[in-house]
Amino acid sequence: MRNALEPPKLRADLLEPEHRRGLRSAAALVAFLIFAVVLPLLARGAAAVVYTDTDFLIRYAVVLYAAVKISALLWHPDIRPVAGVFWIFVYTGMGLAPLAQLTTGRSTALAIQVDEGLLTLASFLTLLGCLCFDAAYHLRLRHRRQVSPGFRKLRSLQTLRFFSVASIGAALVYIAQVGGLGVFFLSREETSEALDAINPDSGQALRAIVSAAGSVTCLTALIFYLHVRRNRERPLAAVDVFLIAVLVVMNVIVNNPISNSRYWTLAVLFGLLLPLIRGRKGIFNVILGGGALGSILVFPLSDVTRRAAGTGNAVQFDSVWTTIATKDYDQFTMLANTLGYTQDHGLSWGQQAMGPLFFWVPRVIWPDKPYDTGVEVGMWMNSVNLNLSAPLWAEAWINFGLIGLIVVFAGLGFLAHRLDAGFRTDVLSRGSVGYLGISIFAGYLFILLRGSLLQSMGRLMILTLSILILTAVADRKERAKA
Repeated sequence: MRNALEPPKLRADLLEPEHRRGLRSAAALVAFLIFAVVLPLLARGAAAVVYTDTDFLIRYAVVLYAAVKISALLWHPDIRPVAGVFWIFVYTGMGLAPLAQLTTGRSTALAIQVDEGLLTLASFLTLLGCLCFDAAYHLRLRHRRQVSPGFRKLRSLQTLRFFSVASIGAALVYIAQVGGLGVFFLSREETSEALDAINPDSGQALRAIVSAAGSVTCLTALIFYLHVRRNRERPLAAVDVFLIAVLVVMNVIVNNPISNSRYWTLAVLFGLLLPLIRGRKGIFNVILGGGALGSILVFPLSDVTRRAAGTGNAVQFDSVWTTIATKDYDQFTMLANTLGYTQDHGLSWGQQAMGPLFFWVPRVIWPDKPYDTGVEVGMWMNSVNLNLSAPLWAEAWINFGLIGLIVVFAGLGFLAHRLDAGFRTDVLSRGSVGYLGISIFAGYLFILLRGSLLQSMGRLMILTLSILILTAVADRKERAKA
């Protein structure tokens, strides 16, 4: 209960001009009509096979739920980047793509192991995960002061300088290990092969640490420097200008979209764009709505640098619905395949989770180290291609079944609310830099949701360590004000 002597905090929407509230309401309504009505109807109109209304409605339920949540985020006065990424992923990867697969009768080659019963169960489990996330996210909104994360401040400019020098050194080591600058401008396949050649016996452990240290630290340092440059009243010293210039060059090399996955490119873009908008809700709405549309229209066609020159297939475009049904969005299908895997092999009861938790242990030391969940399910499917996704729903299910799914998504919802609170106007106004790390994590959530977790742990660990090194929690008196 609020102390009677404590002055009430003014809500952001009450301080907002009337015309801006009207624009937000209009944007939310338009988004709902597009995402919940127009696009599903277009997908239904593209039907090339016979299916039942029941099957359509089951998959449409996921689409509708995510569309409502995206519209609500556009309408709400606060900026909520983590929740925004979650609902974009659910809408396209777990909702609209499966709906397109149903109506077109087309799918990825991975669907050969899937029957209708498993697909229906996958839809219900997707909805359950969304419900758990949503319930945990909103559970304690009425006790906002109790869940406020306070805010984090930059330790010092000197700390940022030392960190930047170390990150540049790590990037140089990364570049040297894979064979020089040229490798980063060939293709993802060739860069990956060069990285694997560092020490083939170590598996992915060494690869994850080397690539993460070389890429994540440079990105984090640059984003923090952009924040300092933007908020500093006095000009930066020559050493800082030099470090910023070198960091820009290093990021162009190690984080370019040619040699990196599109999901990591999304994380880089979110990490750079969200700090620039800070409290500008209108720009965030453009990013949120544009991101949802881009995930449908642009993302499936942007994979032009995956293979080495002359070895990839030419980009072909049949229709929007065939494209998203057959390219990239295999997460829903892999969830169904994971259900089939556990029917044959049972749940791992946490054994599969040991791989991500101890990803840094080389396989030569731990021969029985679990494979990526996508790889494990792919071997069960006898798939030639083992570079398969394992969405967070599948990771939760293969470890602890229904209980695991409920706990994982409830935990993610609570974490998302805590992180999104860092973008509140009152927190930003106190000089918080925590929103910088939240911005990068929001983009990285695409990777965590897609899976496999084992592949994503290296960069997540380096990102977490980087934020902890560069920031400190404000003192108790400042924290109480937040």
